[in-house]
This record gives sequence, C-alpha cells and structure tokens, in this order.
Amino acid sequence: MTDSTAPHGNTKTPFTLTYGMRLDPGTGAEEAHPHMAIVLPDGSTGSITLHVINGTPEEIKARLLESVDAFFEIYAET
Repeated sequence: MTDSTAPHGNTKTPFTLTYGMRLDPGTGAEEAHPHMAIVLPDGSTGSITLHVINGTPEEIKARLLESVDAFFEIYAET
C-alpha cells in the first residue's frame, strides 16, 4: 500500500501554484488579461491569465495580497 500522506503530514491532495511577477516603471493596460499557454508537469497543456496591477509599490503589494487571499478563499469553497 502506498503512503498517501503529503509533506508535513497533510493528507489533502497536493497542488502546484504557478505564478510569475515583474515590476516595471510606468503603467500598463489594466484591462488587458491575456491567457498564456503552459505545459503542466504531467505533459498536458493548460492556460493561465496574466493580471496587471498599477500603482505605487505599496498599492500594488496591498492589491496583490488581497488577490491572493481571494484566490485561496475561492479554492477553499471547492
């Protein structure tokens, strides 16, 4: 029998979070949310949406942290 316990004694299904960040001077088109193709670890393909947040570094950080919290709240409900 295979041990299904994930690292740190967690028995929930493990997930992989895919992300990337880049901070550029100036502003970007906040309404642009392009979908980018990705290759998943099992060889299948998927897509991720790139989000743009404009503001000062402090404003960007605050909005990013709010988005991360919201993201995990959504997944906690599924």
